[in-house]
Amino acid sequence: MVDSVIIERLDGTRYVLETLGIRVLTFNPPSPNMQHTFQQIGKTRALKVETKAQQLTIPLSFNVCALDNYDYELQRLKVLEIFQSYEPFYVYTTRIPYLRWKVVAESFAYSRLNNYWQANNVTVNLVSSDGYAETVQTTLDPFTFDRETWGLGLGEPFVENLTYKFKNGDNIDFVNIGLVPLLSEERPVRMHFNGIVPEKLSIKNKRTNQTWEFTQQLTRKDQLIIEGMVPVLNGKLVFEHCNHSYMDFEIGRNPLEISGTKEFDLSFETRFYY
Repeated sequence: MVDSVIIERLDGTRYVLETLGIRVLTFNPPSPNMQHTFQQIGKTRALKVETKAQQLTIPLSFNVCALDNYDYELQRLKVLEIFQSYEPFYVYTTRIPYLRWKVVAESFAYSRLNNYWQANNVTVNLVSSDGYAETVQTTLDPFTFDRETWGLGLGEPFVENLTYKFKNGDNIDFVNIGLVPLLSEERPVRMHFNGIVPEKLSIKNKRTNQTWEFTQQLTRKDQLIIEGMVPVLNGKLVFEHCNHSYMDFEIGRNPLEISGTKEFDLSFETRFYY
């Protein structure tokens, strides 16, 4: 029997399966589902030309406990409610509650039994289009070790004073502690900027050699949000004022150079993936 498995809806509704008479037998998320593409070279060699992470299927098997046949039918309805997939939901365990998978459920069989005490193994395939688990918290949340927020094993920076909120300075470090690059077209990092910019704001990632520029004067009253390559100023899209560059973040340290401003607050909002 595994640790308690929890299903959580997007609206925050939580189902702790063990407390609902649903006895989990197996919940073993596999490794990322990698698709490798090869090109044949001559007669005796193939060259790997591309690798992509596909959707991930996570089998969840359980028994359902009931008092009698009528209660068994009520439990069946509860199971259908828990795993209905009009919208995605999250699944995670009490062992590592700081990591979760965003999934939908495939169609599954739930047999009706003449005797409710008979074993009733139900297997639900949960499919994650992301292909990876994500941290429950974002980088705007405090880094604590209470097991419900962040946890050990998520990355080496836990031994130091890790932060994603910066005030002034020309050079700062964004650290991607996950196992997946944060690419602007797939998992864009949201940057919140508030500061004084006389002419042009420039943010350069020395790791990827990408430079994002914004050519408009900014004051402390302005709120600029940059998500990938898209800037939003005071709630309005101002795409025409940027240089259309991407801002990606590789695994590990990404040294950033900030120019065009001496007084600012900059914070990064993202999750990490494992």
